[in-house]
Amino acid sequence: MKKAYLIKGLPDSEIAPEISEYIEKKFKIVRDPASAKFLIVFGGDGTMLKNIRLYRELNLPFFGLNYGHVGFLLNAPTTATLDDLLHNRLTVISSQMLQAVLYDKNGEKIGTEFAFNDFYFEKSTLATAKIRVSVNSKVRFDPLICDGAIVASAAGSTAYNAAAGGIILPIGDNSMVLTGICPAVFHRWRSIQLDAESKIILEAMDFNKRPVRFLVDKMEIENVVKAEIGYSDKTVRLLFANSQDFREKRLEFIF
Repeated sequence: MKKAYLIKGLPDSEIAPEISEYIEKKFKIVRDPASAKFLIVFGGDGTMLKNIRLYRELNLPFFGLNYGHVGFLLNAPTTATLDDLLHNRLTVISSQMLQAVLYDKNGEKIGTEFAFNDFYFEKSTLATAKIRVSVNSKVRFDPLICDGAIVASAAGSTAYNAAAGGIILPIGDNSMVLTGICPAVFHRWRSIQLDAESKIILEAMDFNKRPVRFLVDKMEIENVVKAEIGYSDKTVRLLFANSQDFREKRLEFIF
């Protein structure tokens, strides 16, 4: 029997009995995630993001069962998708993670963070943010007057980036998106697709008068004023059942 580690972002009572019974009969459920062959995640995209952050260092694939809204990163919660998992009828998507080197207002390095979906600055008061934006060592906005700025991976392009009017990329694409959150109209710019080798620097200007907050996959990192962003060499594997068309879900979202 295939060893699986279960991660539940919802009460057992909300999971259909046939799903629980199928898993109990067909898979060996382990208590130690490191001993599993894959991780089965019950929840929505937010639950998946949280657990990618917790378990990505194990280098195990994630198989999600969607109990959230759209569930771009997950499968339909049916016995058919679980049967595909059991018999290896799967599409494996390796998604490269973004990396950001972070600095405080004194120019001191705070640390390095990794994101599956996105990094972004957003204003934390009513005052509009001013963000200097550089791409590949060239300043493109000095500053961008906006409510914030997002750098999203291809996998994360359907998240906050999409809500902000950004370009949506196919999952598994080897490019990224830079998107302004409500940029001032005179910029006549909203979003751009950049290649995988691009290096982006976002730097909050007038930080004391126009404070911002910095988020990594919806988790706030305090005291960040500058972020140097690009793709890392870390990847996360997502498993999709062949009985469903996970790419169609994105097309339905766009159209």
